[in-house]
Amino acid sequence: MPTPETPAPMMMTSSTPVFVLLIEVSLAGIVFLTGHRFAGKAQQGLIFGDKGFAIGDMSTLIRAAGMRGAADFLHEHGVAIEPLMDRLQIPRAALVDEELRISLTAYGQLLEAAAELAACPDLGLQIAERQDISILGPLAIAMRNAATVREAMRVASHFLHAHSSGIRLSLHADAPAPGQSSLRLSLITPGWLPRRQLLDLCFADLHHFLRFLSPSTPPVLAVTLPHAPLAPRARYAELFGRPVDFESAHAEIVVPSDFLDQSLVGAVAALHRLSLEYLKLAYEGGGRTMSEQVEDILRRALPSTRGRREVVARLLGLHPRTLQRRLEAEGAAFSHILDSVRRDQARRWLTESEVPLAHIADILGLADQAVLCRNCARWFGRSPSAIRARGLPTPPA
Repeated sequence: MPTPETPAPMMMTSSTPVFVLLIEVSLAGIVFLTGHRFAGKAQQGLIFGDKGFAIGDMSTLIRAAGMRGAADFLHEHGVAIEPLMDRLQIPRAALVDEELRISLTAYGQLLEAAAELAACPDLGLQIAERQDISILGPLAIAMRNAATVREAMRVASHFLHAHSSGIRLSLHADAPAPGQSSLRLSLITPGWLPRRQLLDLCFADLHHFLRFLSPSTPPVLAVTLPHAPLAPRARYAELFGRPVDFESAHAEIVVPSDFLDQSLVGAVAALHRLSLEYLKLAYEGGGRTMSEQVEDILRRALPSTRGRREVVARLLGLHPRTLQRRLEAEGAAFSHILDSVRRDQARRWLTESEVPLAHIADILGLADQAVLCRNCARWFGRSPSAIRARGLPTPPA
């Protein structure tokens, strides 16, 4: 069975930040430092682990940030999440590493089983109340700095796959009536999967995001869900601020269209632009060669990727072997691109800054200052200290 090559399309926080987007102002401009990891070896249909396998679907993934708050809530209700994760082959590392990609199908199964064990029919709603927009990682930066609520929702619709490949958000104008707009959420999961808890969680997250972004309380006109209520109807009304219509065609929130045109308070246009550039770089090819895409990611995220091929591959939504084949088809090699980027950045930092050598080594994704010294000797024929003191050697005529 072939390894899926589809980019991993996305989900949202509370007290502890789920995804840290570091922005470093440097000589090279503003650099986005990020990375995400893929959990385990998997193929569609089977999820492999250290102890056998479980039936599942790894074609739809979600960042482990979507699990934020679940373990603590279940622990408070006498349920340990770890045995459930083991049974469904969700790596325990997902509890501490929110950038891991896990199976959305397995997470949906976990929520259903946990709700039953904890005797908590509103589990999805409870977990959502412990999350906020920061679980979306870099997407949250772009949304929070959009000009209007409408633009923030459009960005979310376009780039939600960065958080989960199995969650879709669409914005519908003049629906269900003129002057109204609906935000519609859908899950791309197998038909056999009970997903009501998962949908409750994602839909409540969407409502929380809307409230967070809004300069005033969102004037929600209608809220609909496609399934029957899992908890008392009053519980849903409490969370969404109005009665919910169940067993409807879609999961959607309806608001006045002019509400979406309200400006976001505190938005910074430069951060919006830069975060969109990062999202496009990381999740859209843009017609560039694979070599150019790899070089761009390394130049922007070398400190966090540490120059690791598998991390860059995941940022491109590819398997590392697929990345290697595509580079070879262009007559390029990852190691050569990485070395070139490191050499160029070393030259800039050594000749145009007073940043300590140990820090430069870290910026280049090198193990330590000694490795920087060996590389400088190979690249420039001089040590970093000599370059700082006398400059780069003059190229031979």
